[in-house]
Amino acid sequence: SVNDNAWWRASPRQLSSPSANDNAWWRASPRQLSSPSVNDNAWWRALPRQLSIVTLLLSLITAVIVACGGPSLDSRIGIRAPPRDEFAPLAQVMVHRCGSLDCHGQSTRNLVIWGCEGLRLDPKDAGLAPVCRKNGGVDTTATELDATYESLVGLEPAVMSAVVDGRGTHPELLTFMRKARGDEAHKGGKLWSPGDRADQCAVSWLASATDTQACADALVDAP
Repeated sequence: SVNDNAWWRASPRQLSSPSANDNAWWRASPRQLSSPSVNDNAWWRALPRQLSIVTLLLSLITAVIVACGGPSLDSRIGIRAPPRDEFAPLAQVMVHRCGSLDCHGQSTRNLVIWGCEGLRLDPKDAGLAPVCRKNGGVDTTATELDATYESLVGLEPAVMSAVVDGRGTHPELLTFMRKARGDEAHKGGKLWSPGDRADQCAVSWLASATDTQACADALVDAP
């Protein structure tokens, strides 16, 4: 019929050309497939920032693991030394017996001793030796103790580590002990004998168990 004929005449166009709505759909499809929505676009723009935060967190976790499981400071610098906080009693004996300006109270010596009766880090602290505190001087300062400690433990780092590992069993391995005992040539001569109070003070420090009474007695006994 006429209507039937119109139907088949229109069919090719209908089959080959979509409606206006259909045409809008296929024209939009490539853009929809290749370009996200506004919200999706905001998400992928934020992605680098999100990845940066994740990277930062992973770096922090790694740093904490390394810090907790890493070697101690003494191990990293290669020296296992007796404790600094037990050094002051021995240092006072060394200052009195070895720290004069004509001995180890000189900045050019391998072992340098700073303190009340010799070389000062701050010249204003100096008094008149040998009893500087009674002649206007300032007691050996914590900073001077630190400097003397670093000079002593750094003198023979490998040997110091071995003696400390042995809990002070073989103090004679250290040059400063041999010279102090008179077993090796020393400009200042023999400072103490094996087993006396000054020697006990030094050996106990090397064993990381400073005998503070022995150190105090050594100062009283010192000339």
